[in-house]
Parts: sequence; C-alpha cells; structure tokens
Amino acid sequence: QAIAHHYDVSNTFYEYVLGPSMTYTCACYPTAGSTLEEAQTAKHELVAQKLALAPGMRLLDVGCGWGGMVMHAAAEHGVRALGVTLSRGQAEWAQAEIERRGLERLAEVRHLDYRDVAETDFDAVSSIGLTEHIGREKLPSYFRFLQSKLRPEGRLLNHCITHPWTVRQRNVDPFIGRYVFPDGQLVSVGHLVTVMNDAGLEIRHEENLREHYAATLAAWGANLEERWTAAVAEVGMARARVWRLYMAASRLGFERDNIQLHQMLGVKLGAAGRSGFPLRGW
Repeated sequence: QAIAHHYDVSNTFYEYVLGPSMTYTCACYPTAGSTLEEAQTAKHELVAQKLALAPGMRLLDVGCGWGGMVMHAAAEHGVRALGVTLSRGQAEWAQAEIERRGLERLAEVRHLDYRDVAETDFDAVSSIGLTEHIGREKLPSYFRFLQSKLRPEGRLLNHCITHPWTVRQRNVDPFIGRYVFPDGQLVSVGHLVTVMNDAGLEIRHEENLREHYAATLAAWGANLEERWTAAVAEVGMARARVWRLYMAASRLGFERDNIQLHQMLGVKLGAAGRSGFPLRGW
C-alpha cells in the first residue's frame, strides 16, 4: 500500500518530473555542468562498473522502478537482467519500454515482491533506492535474502539514503512520512555496513554521493516547474504542491548533511575466501 501510494501516482506525472530517463534515484554528475540525463546514465554505469558487469552475466535489480538499471545493463553490457517492483504502474511502463527498445531477449521487469524471486545464482544484485522502504528490523533478513541469490564471488551494490548519525530509530521527516513516503525509515551507513557484513557480504567499497542527490533534486524541481500546469492537470494541485515542497526540502537536507546517499559494494565470498576482485578495486 505504501509503495502504491507513492509510485502509482501517474507515469505521466513522473515523466514530467524525472525526464526521459524515468529514473527516480540519485544521479551521479560527471561535472557540474552535466545534464540530468547524462548524470543518470553515469549513475547506471557507475553501478555497472562496481558490479563488473560483462556479457552473459545475470543481474537481479530489486525495487527496479521504471527499469533504468535493467535496460542499461542489457543494452550497454549484454547482461541478462531481471528487475522486480511492487508498483504495477512501474512494471507495466518498464516492460513496454523494454519491448520498444528491442531488449526483451535480455531484459525483463516483473510486478513482484523481491522475496518471491525464484531464480538464484545471480552474478550480481543491485538495490537502488529500496533499502529506505525495508525498515531497520527487517534489514538483516533483507540482506541475507539478497546474499542467498548470489553465486559465490557474486557482488551486491546497495544504494540508499541514510541518516548521518547512529541512532536507534530514524523515521523520515513527519511531513514526508505522512504525505510522500509512508513507512519510510532511515539508518546510518555504519549500521548498514554492519548488517551487510553480518549477512555474509564482505564490504569492498563505499562512497557518499549526497551532493549529487542535491543536484538531482534541483533538476527534478526545475522539471516540475517547467511542466507545472500540465502536472497539476495530471495529479491535482494538492499532490503537485506536496511533491514541489518535498523535493525542495530534500535538496536542502542533502546540501546541509541532514541526510546522505551512500553506495555500498559487497561480495559473497567463494571457496577459501576468494572474492574474485582484482588487486586494485573496480
């Protein structure tokens, strides 16, 4: 219900806000002058490089949104990619776009709970913007499940919003919790690293992209302003104003280090502790 509340608003509305990439997660700006589309492509490629994607590999993307990472992995790296999302609207849009691009041989998006994925022995798993919806208490089982879907020496890339300090419980801002992301919950990066490690994932790399999320939100806000009249016609004045406010407030949150965006890379070790990593990272 929480996912439907936020993501099944209107694909058209999200097209107005997100732009052609239809990617609703933090971008990675190569330069300050890069466009939003260039930055979203760079983010997907950053994930692909960290996961060492190569032709013939199998990728599971949980909470895949409108399928951006799935399609990038298939089109740019020849990877057989499966994405799952609890949003029916996202899944229908993504699958139609996969077919429009002629990627159906390699890419698929299902309307499915990640816990119901039957396949296993994936070379890589990406979780981009899902952890915030899981909740602190379910994080251990979440990472254990994702670890179980990997082959030995398979990699997991977790990309999510975090709280800057270690606290027992950190829910999202009350306004955002009520009107935008029901049931959202944030934890610190240290807690996530510990839980991933305890789930059998050796941590190999970590970085903070919070300034990139501030820039991403600025671009989304500009898109919304540019299409304001059409956006209001699509979803109503109340929802359009909520999105305008939450994106502006979140931008400030990232700029002022009230919230952060971290990518954590882990590996499921193989026999005799083999990681499959080269001597110098990815």
